[in-house]
Amino acid sequence: MATLGISLASGFAAVYTEKVIKTQKSHAQFDRSKYSLAYMQVQLAGMSLLVMGAWAIVQDFDAIVEYGLWHNVNGVAGIAIINSALGGLTVAAVLKFADSVLKGYATAISVLLTGILSSFIFD
Repeated sequence: MATLGISLASGFAAVYTEKVIKTQKSHAQFDRSKYSLAYMQVQLAGMSLLVMGAWAIVQDFDAIVEYGLWHNVNGVAGIAIINSALGGLTVAAVLKFADSVLKGYATAISVLLTGILSSFIFD
């Protein structure tokens, strides 16, 4: 049931994001053509960092003060962070040059390849 909900939310989010990116509204308060997609994504990432940083401080302030922010972050976690960042950049490129249907196919193929490769690597 949760997977169905996630799939529906992801599909609606993809269609809405494509609509926002690819349409120009005449009553918009700012001219989107002045800003690139990458610039707007950096703005969104900055807001995410602020919100998640505030949440980390509220939830784990004592542990962060005692052990530091990067406690238990090792090479495997670094690879996961880099992989997530590259995945985000790939999604940005797909959104810029393709539509949400192609993004759906790309996501499905990436999930399949990740499952197949992880079965060989971690088995």
